[in-house]
Amino acid sequence: MAAAVAEALKAGWTPEPCEELAPGMPCVKLYEHPQGSTTVMPCPMESVTSADGCGALFGDKADGEQCAQITCPKALGVTMKLVCAGGCCPSCWAPDHVVSLDRHTALGNPAVVPPAPQAPTSCAGVRCFEPMCAEGFAKGHVQGDAATRASRAAEGSQACLVVEPMREQGPR
Repeated sequence: MAAAVAEALKAGWTPEPCEELAPGMPCVKLYEHPQGSTTVMPCPMESVTSADGCGALFGDKADGEQCAQITCPKALGVTMKLVCAGGCCPSCWAPDHVVSLDRHTALGNPAVVPPAPQAPTSCAGVRCFEPMCAEGFAKGHVQGDAATRASRAAEGSQACLVVEPMREQGPR
């Protein structure tokens, strides 16, 4: 009986309703093919995070050529499903409670460093990595404009900053 329930969970899952998600959690909705078709079309524009980005990606491509024509595989016995989760096109996905995902959170990584002391409190729990700087650069914390354009996880990370001005190379 338990095996039958587990097997049904692997194939019969649906994403959690968006209104039941914790704040900040991405909304994931099952993709619905156009009626009578298996063509993978773009996700609804009201569900994408950057409609302008999708417009640039799609350009003048005809319907049916904008997104990859994919079908979702079974992975570890779990049926992945096409979902719209903020991207321009559907992707194959299954929730963490259905796919036994190992995020290696307990493993130590020698390249991981603590967030910069100046990092905002919203960066709690991020994993920052030791920057490897090219000649003429040194490790430093990026504040202000650059941090607001970086992904949220990178706001508290260190970056390589120019140490000395670049010299123009003249004729020799």
